[in-house]
Amino acid sequence: MKPRLVFIALATGGLLSLPAPAHAANVEITPSAGSVTASTSDANVATNVVDNDYDSRWSGDGDGAWLQLDLKASKLVSHIKVAVYKGDQRKNIFALQYWNGTTWTTVFDGRSSGTSTGLQTFDFTDVQTSRVRYLGHGYITNSGDSGTWNSVTEIEVWGADSAGGGGDCVPADVLNLTNWKVTLPTGASESPTEIKQPALDGYSVDPWFKATSGCDAVQFRAAVNGVTTSGSGYPRSELREMTGNGATNASWSSTSGTHTLIVNEAFTTLPATKPHLVGAQIHDSADDVTVFRLEGSSLYITNGDTPHHKLVTSNYVLGTRFEAKFVVSGGQVKAYYNGVLQTTISKNFSGAYFKAGSYTQANCSNSSPCSSSNYGQVLIYGLTVTHS
Repeated sequence: MKPRLVFIALATGGLLSLPAPAHAANVEITPSAGSVTASTSDANVATNVVDNDYDSRWSGDGDGAWLQLDLKASKLVSHIKVAVYKGDQRKNIFALQYWNGTTWTTVFDGRSSGTSTGLQTFDFTDVQTSRVRYLGHGYITNSGDSGTWNSVTEIEVWGADSAGGGGDCVPADVLNLTNWKVTLPTGASESPTEIKQPALDGYSVDPWFKATSGCDAVQFRAAVNGVTTSGSGYPRSELREMTGNGATNASWSSTSGTHTLIVNEAFTTLPATKPHLVGAQIHDSADDVTVFRLEGSSLYITNGDTPHHKLVTSNYVLGTRFEAKFVVSGGQVKAYYNGVLQTTISKNFSGAYFKAGSYTQANCSNSSPCSSSNYGQVLIYGLTVTHS
């Protein structure tokens, strides 16, 4: 397994990436709502941080406002994940502490990244404790304004199971991401977060881009209210093909060489109202050439602006793994489903590259609710690109 990088906030507000400390396991031990309390709150109460809803939050005003999670027994804690309210617009200033039996001991003192509303991992040397807490010191916006409110949408506590052992797994442990970058549904308006190599090699952000608990697939999730690129109205958590160990955008031609993409994947969740989702595609210098697109239970291969060019199956069941394959050569695209040729598209194009992940074909204008709980999700188990 590759060493995971942890982004550690410095007192100066910068970020330092270091290898994560080794720890005993990768088991979530977050307590239930009845074991979560806070020193203060407004209508946004403490228990909201463990409800798995990124649209709810705990908010407590004042320097030193705290949020405590009681584990009810002494457990080995290895790291804590925190999702910050408006976390792509502000940095929370806070400490993470554990109870040593006599006093509170600080294991992290700094800031959140300011780049994501998803869970961010704060790693530390394993500690044995029955209680942990978030100690807030307000926030600073990415534009430099500050405030005294402490607002958190979700918190997870992770540590050892009874058997011990194990370790964290990140997407690069599952897929070879050497020549890819990922675009996420977070960031500023029309400027989504992009993670490139070498940072991508140790990167994970829950729930948008992470390895599954069994380390056998990568979860890509894009909510309908996610940030979009300037050229699209739809959000994505999607890999984009690169070259030169991830340094340069891939760009090839349909009339020169042979270019192959094989994706072993499963569509697992569709957005409400408009249940449309793209899991793999070829893009050229201007637009998508062809994609694997699921609409409800109907899986299609598209041809440019013709979304229903080829019906692969009308009975797709969410969670079903399949192999999508594109082979491009001699001005033709051959598209395969589970090894069977489905269609051949004749087209000359250049500036081309492959993409794979979750490209949700819905947004807040055509899908409800407009929240992070409404999303498209794809699991990718295998990903191979060859050029010859």
